[in-house]
Amino acid sequence: MAHRALGSPGMRALVVAGIVVLAANLLSGCGPSTPKRLLPQPPAPAQTGAPLPLTQVDRPVDLAKFDADPCSLLTKDQAAAVVADPPNDIRANVRNGPSDFGCSWNNHLGALISAMKPIDGPMTLTELSVDSLKKDGELDPWTETSIAGLPAVVYHVFRHMDECSVSVQVTEDQMLTFDIQGTDLPGSYWNNDRCGGLAKMAEYVIGNLRQS
Repeated sequence: MAHRALGSPGMRALVVAGIVVLAANLLSGCGPSTPKRLLPQPPAPAQTGAPLPLTQVDRPVDLAKFDADPCSLLTKDQAAAVVADPPNDIRANVRNGPSDFGCSWNNHLGALISAMKPIDGPMTLTELSVDSLKKDGELDPWTETSIAGLPAVVYHVFRHMDECSVSVQVTEDQMLTFDIQGTDLPGSYWNNDRCGGLAKMAEYVIGNLRQS
């Protein structure tokens, strides 16, 4: 009798329905979920302006806070905007090498996004503009602009379009360079506009330095 009941059309429909419900529950409970972003909407692009003479610094930036703690120059919201959102797994590491000093941020094994102060080699936009790499065309495309009222240049080292650099003249004798190295940008708003992300990062860092 039990065998005949299980084989009946009504019982088969009940069994199938139960399997579907069970599978749906398992998928909803155990399947991968998309992490909730911190920001309610993507960040607005940086407010870049017309090119300025590379030596024109009308409002120099005090770099004391950069020298003391460069990794403190992005808030949690700003890190979400320019590195990865959500920012829970972002790692910030001070970089102190023979040629530059600053901080690099990355998400898991993603690309490094850095804010650096050159201390050896080109230290100003003028020096960079006459560097051998520039003369040999290895920084092309080279685009002059302005960020936060300061002269800035967007360029690509060795013409590598997946990587980008944005250098901003912040004092008469010092520029800051923001760059990205690597191709993996998990959680980034700037996968299709890496240079735009760096310009936004420069805007944030310069704004935070001016408020310190």
